[in-house]
Amino acid sequence: MSIDLRLMRYVVAIADEGGFQRAADRLRVAQPALSRQVAHLERTLGVDLFTRRPTGLTDAGRVFTESARRILAEADRLPGVTRAAGRGEFGTIRLGHVVSASFSTVPRLVDVVGRHYPGMTVETTEAWSAELAEGLVSGRFDAVLSRSIPVDPAFERVAVEREELVVVVADDHPLAIVDKVTPEDLADGRLLLSPRHLPAWRTAVLGALAPGTAVQDSRMPGWRRFDELTAETFTVVTRALGEHRPPGTAVLHFVDPPEVGLDLVWHRDTAPPAVGLLVALLRSPTGIK
Repeated sequence: MSIDLRLMRYVVAIADEGGFQRAADRLRVAQPALSRQVAHLERTLGVDLFTRRPTGLTDAGRVFTESARRILAEADRLPGVTRAAGRGEFGTIRLGHVVSASFSTVPRLVDVVGRHYPGMTVETTEAWSAELAEGLVSGRFDAVLSRSIPVDPAFERVAVEREELVVVVADDHPLAIVDKVTPEDLADGRLLLSPRHLPAWRTAVLGALAPGTAVQDSRMPGWRRFDELTAETFTVVTRALGEHRPPGTAVLHFVDPPEVGLDLVWHRDTAPPAVGLLVALLRSPTGIK
């Protein structure tokens, strides 16, 4: 059987007020009508919820009232929760991101979202930028963090932050003993660069080096190509990634440090409302700091 929320409110009011008349005054209903409604409910349930003269809860009435309070609280909360869900404050954002965003940006973003929207979950996945772009089109991702997603009329984006580029060399590289370098210092070496990188990233990295610097395709895809470093090769990565390099390597800073941007990108036609809330956070004065 189902019980009307109105009847639950009647029972809770009587329990709170300690009498039928005071409950009727609070509910703004006639006391005889209130008594008839509760009596009908008791007959339907087959138990007395109240003792009369004086009015008090029976054991069954206490159980009913406790459950009714929880149900009514949820019912009162339901409209607001539903509207909040429509605004994207509940649910999951499927966020794809480049590996270099894993160390600082993604944890900060997840923390800020959790503080502002406790009902929202951010599900994160590392991927190459080419896969991130494909994921936006296929619907695999709701939004992505990348430094090189191509400009596309279907995509919108907002700048998240800029990060310094650094050089990583093996410990036996001649420059490993210095702290800062110029592009000319690196001109005699070979840059390790994966062919899987999108053009925008390759342009940013090559733009930080002297014209004509030799490029060597890395055999191992991805940022883990640190293992391929030799005394003649080097790689260029973001500062966060350089700070998490493996043993046996050294970080060199440019005298005039170049920077690359990190953007949040989403598909204008398919992004859920939650992405709009994330964008608003990023555009706020504090961003994800």
